[in-house]
Amino acid sequence: MSDPSSRTERPSSASHVERLKGQRLSTFTSGIGVTLQRVPDSLMLPLPGVTQALHYRWAYWTSTVRNLRATHGLRTDGVRLYGAPVTITPALRARWQRLFNETGDRSDPDVPVPYLYNQSVGTLLYTRLLADLGINFRHLLHVQHETKHWASVLDWVNTDRQELHASVRGAWKLGDGKAMIALRIAIHRSRHDGGHLLGTVNDRFIIRNVPEADLERLESGRALLRTLAELRRKDPQLDATQPGSVVGAIRVPSDMGKRFGQVSGDFNPVHTTAWAAKLFGVKRPFLQGLGLRNAMIRQLALHGRPLVRFTMSFASPAYLDQTLRVVMQGDAFELVDESGQVVAFGAGNEET
Repeated sequence: MSDPSSRTERPSSASHVERLKGQRLSTFTSGIGVTLQRVPDSLMLPLPGVTQALHYRWAYWTSTVRNLRATHGLRTDGVRLYGAPVTITPALRARWQRLFNETGDRSDPDVPVPYLYNQSVGTLLYTRLLADLGINFRHLLHVQHETKHWASVLDWVNTDRQELHASVRGAWKLGDGKAMIALRIAIHRSRHDGGHLLGTVNDRFIIRNVPEADLERLESGRALLRTLAELRRKDPQLDATQPGSVVGAIRVPSDMGKRFGQVSGDFNPVHTTAWAAKLFGVKRPFLQGLGLRNAMIRQLALHGRPLVRFTMSFASPAYLDQTLRVVMQGDAFELVDESGQVVAFGAGNEET
């Protein structure tokens, strides 16, 4: 594994995005081997977490309403690196554990699971990046997620004082008014505790209805199209009857979007109400992508799968009020809804 401290990043955004343009999605994360061990030089913001209920809701909704009223575009100049401290309280951990214990077999034993306890602050950081980019949330589609652990799962789970550092990792034009962006959050211990890197979270989003003038400024993402075509997978590809396969289930109750919002800070009504879902072009409310991520990573932890690197691609919405079938085979996994359609797939492995 490359030494994570062998390179440093600069807070410059436009030049940073320029350097990363044109990389293939399938190999993009191989560059994570040179991520920072030291705390980057971000613009630090005093952002509230979800446990600061009124303060957080004010920050979330004011930024959301401002975004939804903004003109949509995609401009990579002027994007900054942002950071924020996070304190994860025992009460918040307990709420996460209770919620995700109910998504599976309640007789399952408790095991250390690297949930994204810090997601509410991460959401506000992503909101800052999206505002800098000029993207209106209505045109945003979450398609891929990756978590990579530099520290052990126990270190990840037990570190209460953290710093999050968010950056734009790349932007590419795809054609038909679409683009892809890659965002990342580096999770460090508090600098008072040494600032060591705990892990990195990478998310990729499709941006729809991008003005042609903005697309022309981006590098071509033609190399990404084959990977994106794979995201349209409908039929299951893992055979649960094969030796070594493990089958599980994830319950997604009708109030799961609301309950996940209460622990994660993602209050988007597309996950809770039918009218909002239809406004965003979806037939009914569906679970947040990171809600599905946390439920799946618990399944992997319960079955002893490695969690050094976790990747997940979202093929179709995981609608509420159903039970998803989980098939784990080697490093790979697949989630299938009650209609037999794949909603997500990916891998948990020890690649570094």
